[in-house]
Amino acid sequence: MKEKFVRFGEYGLASVLHSPNEKASACVITCHGLYSSKDSEKYVSIGRRFCEEGLAVLRFDFRGCGESGGVFEETSLTGRIEDLELALDFVEEQGYESVGVMGSSLDGTVSILVAAKDKRIKALVTWATPCYLNELFRGEIIKGFEKLRQDVNNYDVVKAVKNMHCPILIVHGSSDEQVPLSHADVLYENANEPKDIQIIEGADHRLTNLLHREKATELTLNWFKKYL
Repeated sequence: MKEKFVRFGEYGLASVLHSPNEKASACVITCHGLYSSKDSEKYVSIGRRFCEEGLAVLRFDFRGCGESGGVFEETSLTGRIEDLELALDFVEEQGYESVGVMGSSLDGTVSILVAAKDKRIKALVTWATPCYLNELFRGEIIKGFEKLRQDVNNYDVVKAVKNMHCPILIVHGSSDEQVPLSHADVLYENANEPKDIQIIEGADHRLTNLLHREKATELTLNWFKKYL
């Protein structure tokens, strides 16, 4: 397995491309949550685990996060959508035949919004993903971020998931303290087939329990192995 550090886009989006020893035909892009980064233990382990099964992985920092340029407090859905599109462009340039996206929390939402319009995404997995972002602002789960607060009104996540036509797996913890389980139910009810929902009993929002994280990782891996 090889791990190569790369940058792309106007903000120099910092990324690591995990490549199996034998050339992979498919690549999975991981999209970290609002307060996370590509170097979170869960994404590093996904990169290495997926490579063991012959899948390449690109984990990247959104603008303003991790090692990428930009200002964190100025984050917006529009900017993060643009960043994921740039990641798709980069992966396409590497010559992979199919691309999947795994998005966590806010960036599961971003992944849905992009997958609804970008046919390059052949399979999608979301972890702990909200569909009603204004609820999170009202509950002060997301504090500050005025640009993001205003921007969420420009997007309809439920409408987007209805317009998606790639297979989607929705993973959510039964004890998620930030995004209610009802959000996962709404996403599942409005998604097109093929679709699946997996509730991890006792898991919190960040999947801090290693066993919960490993279960989510294996569910995600199997989904991409099936559809990519």
